[in-house]
Amino acid sequence: MNNFIKYGIKISKLELKDIETLRQWRNDPKISKVMLSQNGHHITKEEQLNWFNSLADKSDAIYYMAFVDDLAIGYFCFQQINWQNGQAIPGEIMVIPDHLDEARITFGAYCAVYDIAFDVLGLKELKAYSKLENKRAIRMAKLLNFKITHQDDECIYFKLNKNDYYPMRDSLISKLGLN
Repeated sequence: MNNFIKYGIKISKLELKDIETLRQWRNDPKISKVMLSQNGHHITKEEQLNWFNSLADKSDAIYYMAFVDDLAIGYFCFQQINWQNGQAIPGEIMVIPDHLDEARITFGAYCAVYDIAFDVLGLKELKAYSKLENKRAIRMAKLLNFKITHQDDECIYFKLNKNDYYPMRDSLISKLGLN
């Protein structure tokens, strides 16, 4: 899959040309503080390039960028993909400029990426987690119909199965006029 266009969002596989934008997003203090894997660490250009080059060897992960027209508005990934069980862990960074309709863009992007997960990749369930302090991610997971499975001292854990996704998506795209 090179490009997937739906709900006004273009989803493309992460390419070398995208990694500096992604690095800038990941180094933003508001974003890095809520990422478990980064935990505030500043990523250098060399580290970002090494990370990108390491992706070629991964068969259990896929990385995407989301665009409105040619403007990058987000990064999505599916990691720890278990192709036999149809499960994966999603991740994302959304950076939507003020001049765009945040709700339509945000939900359009999530729905486009989750359509890829369930319709294109054939996944059956997404398992997500968020730092407890990341209130926006927790609120978004609940809005997207993820169910809470458990919580520990650092994170809250969720799952979204294919059958719970479609009714939520259909309702959401209808309300936002994304059909």
